[in-house]
Amino acid sequence: MGLHGHGLRERHQWGPAEVGGVPALVGILLRRYLCRSCGAVIVVGPRGLVRRRLYSAGAIALALALYGVAGLAPAEVRRRVSPLRIVGATAAAGWASLRRWCRAVRARRLFLAVRALPADATLRQVAARAATTLAAFAPSSGGLTVESAAFIGASM
Repeated sequence: MGLHGHGLRERHQWGPAEVGGVPALVGILLRRYLCRSCGAVIVVGPRGLVRRRLYSAGAIALALALYGVAGLAPAEVRRRVSPLRIVGATAAAGWASLRRWCRAVRARRLFLAVRALPADATLRQVAARAATTLAAFAPSSGGLTVESAAFIGASM
């Protein structure tokens, strides 16, 4: 029967808009459609949104590249990717979201194109595998760092 416009839904997307950019919290309007034959509601948004995640795909890929490939500490990765500047005492040493993303990649719930890793792989190794895999999806324009290529490739 077809789709029928069914309103708008606002969603927030966290992280920098580009590698090296200032992390921000941006509101995005998503278009909703209602299927007239089955009653399902479909939400349509721009590339780079990750279902059930606050951060954009590019921001998550950038965090994984900074942690896994560049070898930065979780606190430094958070400073470069998170728009939240106030950090509690328990979060000063690490970043729970970064660990959560690595575990989701390992469990194949995030970035399904990443090949499975051995069960004894560290979270840093998981992040490196994810970042290099996502970097391979970036258009080859030459001279991109792994961080930039992962950011772009994740949005594809």
